[in-house]
Amino acid sequence: MPELAMPMDQASEAGSAREGKYLTFSLVEEEYGIGILKVKEIIGMMPITSLPRTPPLVKGVVNLRDKVIPVIDLRRRFGMEEIAYTDRTCIIVIEAISSQMEKCWEVKNCKKEDCPGFESRDLRCWMISGTYCRDEIQGSFHEKIEACRKCNFYQNAQTHQSVITIGIVVDSVSEVLNIMGSDIEDAPSFGTQLGTEYILGMAKTDDGVKILLDIDKVLSGEELALLKEAA
Repeated sequence: MPELAMPMDQASEAGSAREGKYLTFSLVEEEYGIGILKVKEIIGMMPITSLPRTPPLVKGVVNLRDKVIPVIDLRRRFGMEEIAYTDRTCIIVIEAISSQMEKCWEVKNCKKEDCPGFESRDLRCWMISGTYCRDEIQGSFHEKIEACRKCNFYQNAQTHQSVITIGIVVDSVSEVLNIMGSDIEDAPSFGTQLGTEYILGMAKTDDGVKILLDIDKVLSGEELALLKEAA
């Protein structure tokens, strides 16, 4: 059965929520965009200090005006071929949001008989005390996540968000575009080099289609937590 098209009013509402100014940049002959409100500044390539025991996508850290900023390479993130940096290669300094679930045993001091997920690692509800992004399931969450979701202590645990400054390496920076909601469509399930979970939408412009990234989803909550420790 063919998929039903989104009702016009819903499509319009979805587009309006995504419209605004985007900083566009190139990566492997494709043009991408990041919401301008996420961008702090753009800098040229500078010495990057490698760090041990960090995720493969992390290039290292840079010292920007006496502030240590972790740097990732988007080519690595998206599984693209890496190339030597050129004089057009840039680091876009952005602010990403990491959501973290408080440890419910700290919030509610739950006892063994109170929580279905208690009999696990370190004698605490470890599978719900990690970092996550928009309720995504990571690591061993899947083993008892349903039991945890039925737990009153889990339901009452608090969530907090933190902002982390990171640098992303791109091939080159293009321009800032003001993109209307009517020019933004949902990402297709085919034809792009990266997963649709990273894509906010596809923007039609005079120069072609720009892939708008949901930068808060490009890195998992767990990865953002590691980057925050590195900073």
